[in-house]
Amino acid sequence: MPAVYANGKIVSGGVLEEIARVVGFDYTPPAILEPVVLMERWYEILTTAVGLIRQIPDASLSATSPEMGRTLLAMCWHIVSIGRVYLLEYDEVPSRTPRPDDVVTTEQLGAFGEETRELLRTWWDEIGQFDPLDRVVETYQGIQTLHEYLERETWHTAHHTRQITLFMRETLGLTPVDPLTPEVLEGLPLPDQIWGG
Repeated sequence: MPAVYANGKIVSGGVLEEIARVVGFDYTPPAILEPVVLMERWYEILTTAVGLIRQIPDASLSATSPEMGRTLLAMCWHIVSIGRVYLLEYDEVPSRTPRPDDVVTTEQLGAFGEETRELLRTWWDEIGQFDPLDRVVETYQGIQTLHEYLERETWHTAHHTRQITLFMRETLGLTPVDPLTPEVLEGLPLPDQIWGG
């Protein structure tokens, strides 16, 4: 576990408030939505993402663009697997999630996304809601509490969902039905730029 030693005290190296306190730095952490709110948002974001993915013709999954940097298939796979990465990190299991060879259509991606959403819901109902999510974990994004990581993966899913929505409009000439709403994004620290972050 990473730690910081300063002024005769040792604190967790993943909790910025504690580090600031022992080094004498004035720090106010940004507000993070409560876990229950984040989970409800994540369910809704995943539901929207699955609906959008299923609107994409299978033949378009090989499309790419300089902005996206990967195929639409790879981007859609990433979106529907982010939740599983969170659950693996929660269990402190290596979090690599390669796409199975038999997940190649938008229907298969959608089904995988629905299953991911239900795995998250089961985890929340049986374990997550009873956990303060203050345990510090080392994720692919660095050292965070599970609450911070939950926020990160919620907005991460939303951000890539915004990207495929824009790609559908601008590259594929589709009109996405039921995209993300401003309400579901409210309070999430999303990047201002769609093709960044």
